[in-house]
Amino acid sequence: MDTHKMMQEILDQIAARGAEGEVYLEENTQSQVQVGQGKVEKLSRSASKGLGVRAIHQGKMGYSYTSDFSQDEIEKTWMTALELALVADADEFRSLPALETSPGDSRIHEDDLDIFDPQVADLTMEQRVQFALEVEKAALEYDPRIIATTMCTYLDIIVKVTLANTNGFRGSYSKTATVGYLFAVARQAEETTLGIGAGGGVHLTDLKPAEIGREAAEKAVRQLGGKPVPTQQATVVFDPFITAELIYYLSEALSGEAMQRKRSFLAGKLGQAVAADNVTLLDNGRLPGGLGSAPFDGEGVPTRATRLLDEGILQAMIYDTYTARRDGQQSTGNSQRESHRRPPSLGVNNFYLQPGNQTPEEIIAGVENGFYVLNTMNVGGINVVSGDYSVGASGLWIENGKLTNPVNQVTIALPLDKLLTQIQAVGSDLRFSPMFGNIGAPTIRIDGVTIGGAK
Repeated sequence: MDTHKMMQEILDQIAARGAEGEVYLEENTQSQVQVGQGKVEKLSRSASKGLGVRAIHQGKMGYSYTSDFSQDEIEKTWMTALELALVADADEFRSLPALETSPGDSRIHEDDLDIFDPQVADLTMEQRVQFALEVEKAALEYDPRIIATTMCTYLDIIVKVTLANTNGFRGSYSKTATVGYLFAVARQAEETTLGIGAGGGVHLTDLKPAEIGREAAEKAVRQLGGKPVPTQQATVVFDPFITAELIYYLSEALSGEAMQRKRSFLAGKLGQAVAADNVTLLDNGRLPGGLGSAPFDGEGVPTRATRLLDEGILQAMIYDTYTARRDGQQSTGNSQRESHRRPPSLGVNNFYLQPGNQTPEEIIAGVENGFYVLNTMNVGGINVVSGDYSVGASGLWIENGKLTNPVNQVTIALPLDKLLTQIQAVGSDLRFSPMFGNIGAPTIRIDGVTIGGAK
């Protein structure tokens, strides 16, 4: 099948009926291994190919998809999208993006982004199994109190995307993603604790199995014997994994859609100082080697780097074509595709907190008394509409700049608007966490946090 010819024929048919059309084609191969106690628990490999068609007629949108590439099914798919567009509710802001024809660097090739690793495609299932076993082995050998692991997983994805529309856009790219993670279980007497280790990247070499396993084991062992501290206000230091959790929620608050719906505690604050001057948040769809990088977004708009918070000042929000038009702005290249089964929606590319100059050790050394957070629970206590932040936490107490006793069964709370302004230090250890999507974060120090513990 001539893919480009097929896509063009669909677009011609839609255009002949007076509508805008978009065709999205995705080819996806996914391999996954899960091990436990030195044995393979799950082994899977799947391949899929699907087509999604979006039609827009006078602000009314229809969407249909198929994984059947027979002529009859392809025709049925585009006709269904068109029929749905004719009966949907109209929205004056709903249309396809105009083709960008400006000179300069608005277009970029996938090779320049470094988002595809051919070694991933060449891996055998035996090599994938061996990787997962090395992760588990590193965790189990870290300390005799590590008694087991759970969900020790290796996953890789190879995807090829092709997109075309009636406004003249044509583009395609291929990318890879590799992820490894596990939970280590530590036991001492009758107490058990969990620690997570994770890594991810475009390249196979981005994953270090021994480091992932040891990280999970270290976190689990460190939390054994944890007890609550007295209720107090104190300095809190977030491990990068905990910072990433916070940044994930902030990414939701900084979307154009959340702002327009007044479902963000930051709504109406554009141009104002909303964080400490050491806080700069970016979304960068062109970060070399980034898991969320691509030459264009889910609608064909060239990706870009956007500074959302610049030294504490709220400067921008992320937009796709629809939300940008509602505000009279330009898309920031943040339209995302979950799969060919769904139309594009607004989301982040590579969203991260710009790292500072201090190492984690230097940040901890500067804390007289405080709490180093390794794990949080009840994250439903984070609400980007009201700005509430209250979660259960465990970790280690900091005394005179040194990590000391394990802490458990406490809560940490501070309204998000205050939390942002009370960030006193940002670490140099930027990490992207695959557990929260394409979110990157370093260690941070926050002063004046309420710690709820023992009375």
